[in-house]
Amino acid sequence: HEIRNPLGGLELFATAALESEEPAERARLLTRVRSEVEALNQIINDFLAFARPMNPHVQLHDLRQPLGEAADLAALQASGNGRVLTLELPDEPLMARADPDHVKRAVLNLLRNAAQAGSHVWLKAWWWNGEAVVSVRDDGPGVSEALRDRIFDAFVTDKEKGAGLGLAIVKRVLDSNGARVVLMDPFAAREPDDPVPFGDGGAEFRVYFQGSEDIFGGVPDDSQKSA
Repeated sequence: HEIRNPLGGLELFATAALESEEPAERARLLTRVRSEVEALNQIINDFLAFARPMNPHVQLHDLRQPLGEAADLAALQASGNGRVLTLELPDEPLMARADPDHVKRAVLNLLRNAAQAGSHVWLKAWWWNGEAVVSVRDDGPGVSEALRDRIFDAFVTDKEKGAGLGLAIVKRVLDSNGARVVLMDPFAAREPDDPVPFGDGGAEFRVYFQGSEDIFGGVPDDSQKSA
């Protein structure tokens, strides 16, 4: 029904547009048609991404590049919908082991989810205890208690549109890269020096990548590798 619903909407709006003699009403209906096409396209892309083999090309690289590319794409989409994205990356290279394309894909999915939930999205990254940490946070209503334990399961969603695969894809992509993603508990105590002091409302997802202190890009020997 996730595909039939948008298709049904397409048929209704397209038929109404054909029958309407008012230019303004026709334009409104065609806008709805475009919206349903975009929703259907996203659902199909999600299904394909979920079924596609991961085959990551894990390499040591500076996370700031794929994070910046994901932020650029998300910011363009967010600005068109009146959303704001704030990016905060370290001045020094943030070296981690992962597939750069997979990093970009996973973080872009998180940013898009956050932009759908709230009007302000924050993307921040830092080095912490041998790992590179990426935080995506929004000022939306947060994740309901009923969904928190299942938020990364396939076909679980509280949205009216979509297949509920976005976060499942994020987790699958990151798992294949030896990374992990966590939905932060808004009620849990944070360390005093936590880079993201959590306020009221919203949701925060953190991604932890296998890091490397070799900021110059060389692959460290076995004695230097993080656990």
